[in-house]
Amino acid sequence: MGGNGSAQLRVLVLTAEEGEGHYAAARALSHELLHDAGAEVVVRDAYKEDFGRVVPFFSRDLYHFQVRWLAWTYWLEFVLFAKFAPTRAIARAGLAICGARPLMRLIRRVTPDLIVSTHPAVTSALGYLRKRGRLKLPVVATITDLEAHPLWAHKGVDLHLVMHEACVASVERIAGRDSVKVTRPIVSPAFRASHTREEARAALDLPQDRPIFVVSGGGWAVGDVGGTVRAALGVENALVMCLAGRYEETRERLAATFADEPRVQVLGFTERMPELLAAADALIDSTVGLTCLEALTCGCPIVVHGAPPGHSRDSAKTIARIGLAELANKPSELLPALERTVAANRRPDFGSAPTAGSLIASARLRSTPATQWRRRLVIAAAASVGTLALGGWTFASAVAFPIIARTFGLRGLATVSTPKPIVGLIVAVPAKSATTVARRLQLENAHATFAFIDVPSASTTLALRAAGDGALPAVGPERATELLSLRRHLRAEARALHLPLHFRYLAPHRGLSLAEYLAARSVGGHPIDGSVRLTPGQPLPVDGFRSGAIVVFTLGSSAPSALGSLDKVVARLSSSGLRTVSISALLGSASKTAATARERASMPAEASTSTREAISTVRTSGS
Repeated sequence: MGGNGSAQLRVLVLTAEEGEGHYAAARALSHELLHDAGAEVVVRDAYKEDFGRVVPFFSRDLYHFQVRWLAWTYWLEFVLFAKFAPTRAIARAGLAICGARPLMRLIRRVTPDLIVSTHPAVTSALGYLRKRGRLKLPVVATITDLEAHPLWAHKGVDLHLVMHEACVASVERIAGRDSVKVTRPIVSPAFRASHTREEARAALDLPQDRPIFVVSGGGWAVGDVGGTVRAALGVENALVMCLAGRYEETRERLAATFADEPRVQVLGFTERMPELLAAADALIDSTVGLTCLEALTCGCPIVVHGAPPGHSRDSAKTIARIGLAELANKPSELLPALERTVAANRRPDFGSAPTAGSLIASARLRSTPATQWRRRLVIAAAASVGTLALGGWTFASAVAFPIIARTFGLRGLATVSTPKPIVGLIVAVPAKSATTVARRLQLENAHATFAFIDVPSASTTLALRAAGDGALPAVGPERATELLSLRRHLRAEARALHLPLHFRYLAPHRGLSLAEYLAARSVGGHPIDGSVRLTPGQPLPVDGFRSGAIVVFTLGSSAPSALGSLDKVVARLSSSGLRTVSISALLGSASKTAATARERASMPAEASTSTREAISTVRTSGS
């Protein structure tokens, strides 16, 4: 029966790295197939091996960024591609174009008897291959969401496994009748251990006589985890176990936030989830993913709070509607929901159903007549490629951003309106060379703001501040696929330079992409483009410089030749009657000008000329 010539069933389980849920489902399936069917199981991550770069970027990397910092954009994308049939067809065609051929190469290498998918994107590509007749093996799709949005199902898939009867109708509307079966939750066997609440608390050394809540935002710690913990502490004498997922940075931040609260324990990724859920009076969850299935299997009540827009919010409504969880839409609703849960003291019963392993082992090919709409498929595929290409170019290209910036007013700062004969000078230089350059500028009674790609030391920052210079971060060669490293870099530099919540940074000479602009904006960054960009040896502008301009000089080193070029720039400005200052000084002069204009505009028309002149004199002497 197996592709290796043996009678043993060989099953290929395809998953994808998108949070922890899909991986956990693949591990649980492997265990069930081995013990229930004696199968040989091969698990592969399609995103890491066989789906190329386009689909993982949009489905995993961009999704990660969206759900953590720009949730409304994911809601828009979800509605467009999951809820709206025409664009859903385009999405399916794009997944087929990108994923069908590499998946077939993987399948030929593994030679399975049967294939299981735990991820919607993989399911869509496999369904396309089955429907076109290119794949002649049974394909099973597992749907671990309790709200099975249309991209979870496909007409070409032979069997869909859902976790609750409430999901059957919505999947059959997409995949057809007799294409769905209900299985017990696909979770690790450890969650099926019959731990009582008392036994679990004793194993974890937790008190027996206090309410205990587990707060989870999934493997990515999605949502306002800190705010949820504070609300849960409103339950008298409650102990809160806060799960920070796989991000050490998030764990450290939460641990620091609740360092003085003895009723809060902050945990990173833990292997003791079965005992934690068995010990808890309730799980407070925002993602409504596999953690909720694990809690229900353990008999742990669930309160859903803070679900991000998109499929998680739909799943939250479904799990509450079928009576498996309390739903707290607002922060004010969370405390009453927890108090009701503790008072009820009921352990949910998820019911009984066949195991996924036994249902998968018995899966057979389903009759799926070939489509007669080849022309429409080609058109949809072409439209999908065009849409993906245009969307990716718009999001990731620095060429497209100027158009978007002009349209939506997102352009970086280039000039400042000021009556003073001053110019803002930014010197982009390695942090180790900054003090040398600052001393060189002091000799010419000039000041500047230094832009750093690397994080400067505290002594460098203090030396610049004492000299009357400024400092700001600079965006280096990152691209849209490195958004998280860009955010971390800007945030680390802003903290090192003691910048406020909203701060300026130097945009790269090549220009920003929309992805980089949004990533920087999410941590409070506002770009400076500059009106003139110069490098050592480059000819100076023929038409000279104007008051209020921002001049950016990129200095690769502190070599004499490079410093000589900087001296020429300062000398040219001085000969034009302009003095170089830091960006904060330039912006400060603009603020004073605006304040004076507002004061003058607010004066009555009959105010005497002498009064206006007096105010002008005070302003001038104060500056």
